[in-house]
Amino acid sequence: MSTPLLVLILEDNLADFDLIVHELERFGLAARFERVGTEADFALRLLERPDLILAEHSLKGFGNLRALEILHETGLIIPFIVLTGVANEDEVVECMKKGAADYLLKDRILKLGPAVQRALDEAELRRQKVAAEEALRRKNRELEEQYRRAQAASRMKSIFLANMSHELRTPLTAVIGFAEVLVDGKVGTLTPEQQDFTQDILANGKHLLSLINDVLDLARVESGSMPFHPERICLPDVIRETIAAVRLLASERNITLTADVQMSAIEIYLDPRKLRQILLNYVSNALKFTPPGGRVTIHARFEEGSTFRVEVEDTGMGIAPQDIGRLFQDFHQLDGGLANEIQGTGLGLALTKRLVEAQGGKVGAFSQPGKGSRFFADLPCSADWMQKDAAASTQAPVAPSAPAYSETQSQTVRA
Repeated sequence: MSTPLLVLILEDNLADFDLIVHELERFGLAARFERVGTEADFALRLLERPDLILAEHSLKGFGNLRALEILHETGLIIPFIVLTGVANEDEVVECMKKGAADYLLKDRILKLGPAVQRALDEAELRRQKVAAEEALRRKNRELEEQYRRAQAASRMKSIFLANMSHELRTPLTAVIGFAEVLVDGKVGTLTPEQQDFTQDILANGKHLLSLINDVLDLARVESGSMPFHPERICLPDVIRETIAAVRLLASERNITLTADVQMSAIEIYLDPRKLRQILLNYVSNALKFTPPGGRVTIHARFEEGSTFRVEVEDTGMGIAPQDIGRLFQDFHQLDGGLANEIQGTGLGLALTKRLVEAQGGKVGAFSQPGKGSRFFADLPCSADWMQKDAAASTQAPVAPSAPAYSETQSQTVRA
């Protein structure tokens, strides 16, 4: 059995009160009706959280506008209907502004029942909306707190990894150094078997050092401790240095390596070491997954919005569509085919993504299985520098700071 509603009726005329109660009972409203005649009594009754308030428009010293103000101060969502014997347009407007649900003339008492039902339904919807909004705010606060905790844990993890990587790298560097001394025969001649073992130690030590360096760099970027030192650099110079660094690897694998720069202005404002690392990661990855006789091309061009794009294209094995979304994840490596024959940490692309995003850029890839891949990085130029440089160039001729580059220039390495 449902609990009867509590209805407060602000009415100083007992006959009118009885008329209102009779009409609502005739309508079928199951409720307990309480008559209120003073402001103090009204404030006290609100503590009972009534379901409906019906108010005479002007009680002695206590009108419906004051009642609406008191109700608003409590923050309760209770439908409030004003009843009056005289129509007053200004009064209607003011009451509705204060939050009244409806305004009825007493001589239209037959409309009271439907008006009450409508007001109760609307109040219930408002309560549900407010409850949903509060639940959403509470959930958002919980998610924000979880996010802050996750960020703090991630920072602590990154700091731990950075410290551990540093502690591991120091003795490992010594191991590699001693292995190189042994391989070079600087402490005496080794037997063929000892030479093989020592070369294995050296190769695996360098591989482990590469992994530790990647983890260290990744941890530094994530913890915000990776230093960036932007300066004016010539992009073709950085590309040439990148090609020179992997020239031997390309020659050994019989892969053609070219550069295609399509930029009218070739100087940018970035950290040259980080840009070189981004390019090396992309190019090294392309060389790993391109079979002998293939081609790797470094593209560079300006994009819209004061950005430029560097892109590394290969004619390698390609990537399945379902693997594209996982390329830049930590410790992720492709499965199957040539990928199974290639050693790697699975951190190169993840680190590239972090380095690019830390400088306000973005990364991505396009690929077709069996036809090759294109990995790109969009990075910001120095728009302010370009404007100043353009203004200076109109005042006096300036000698070029780097060798002139045509719209499309290629540098090729062939086996």
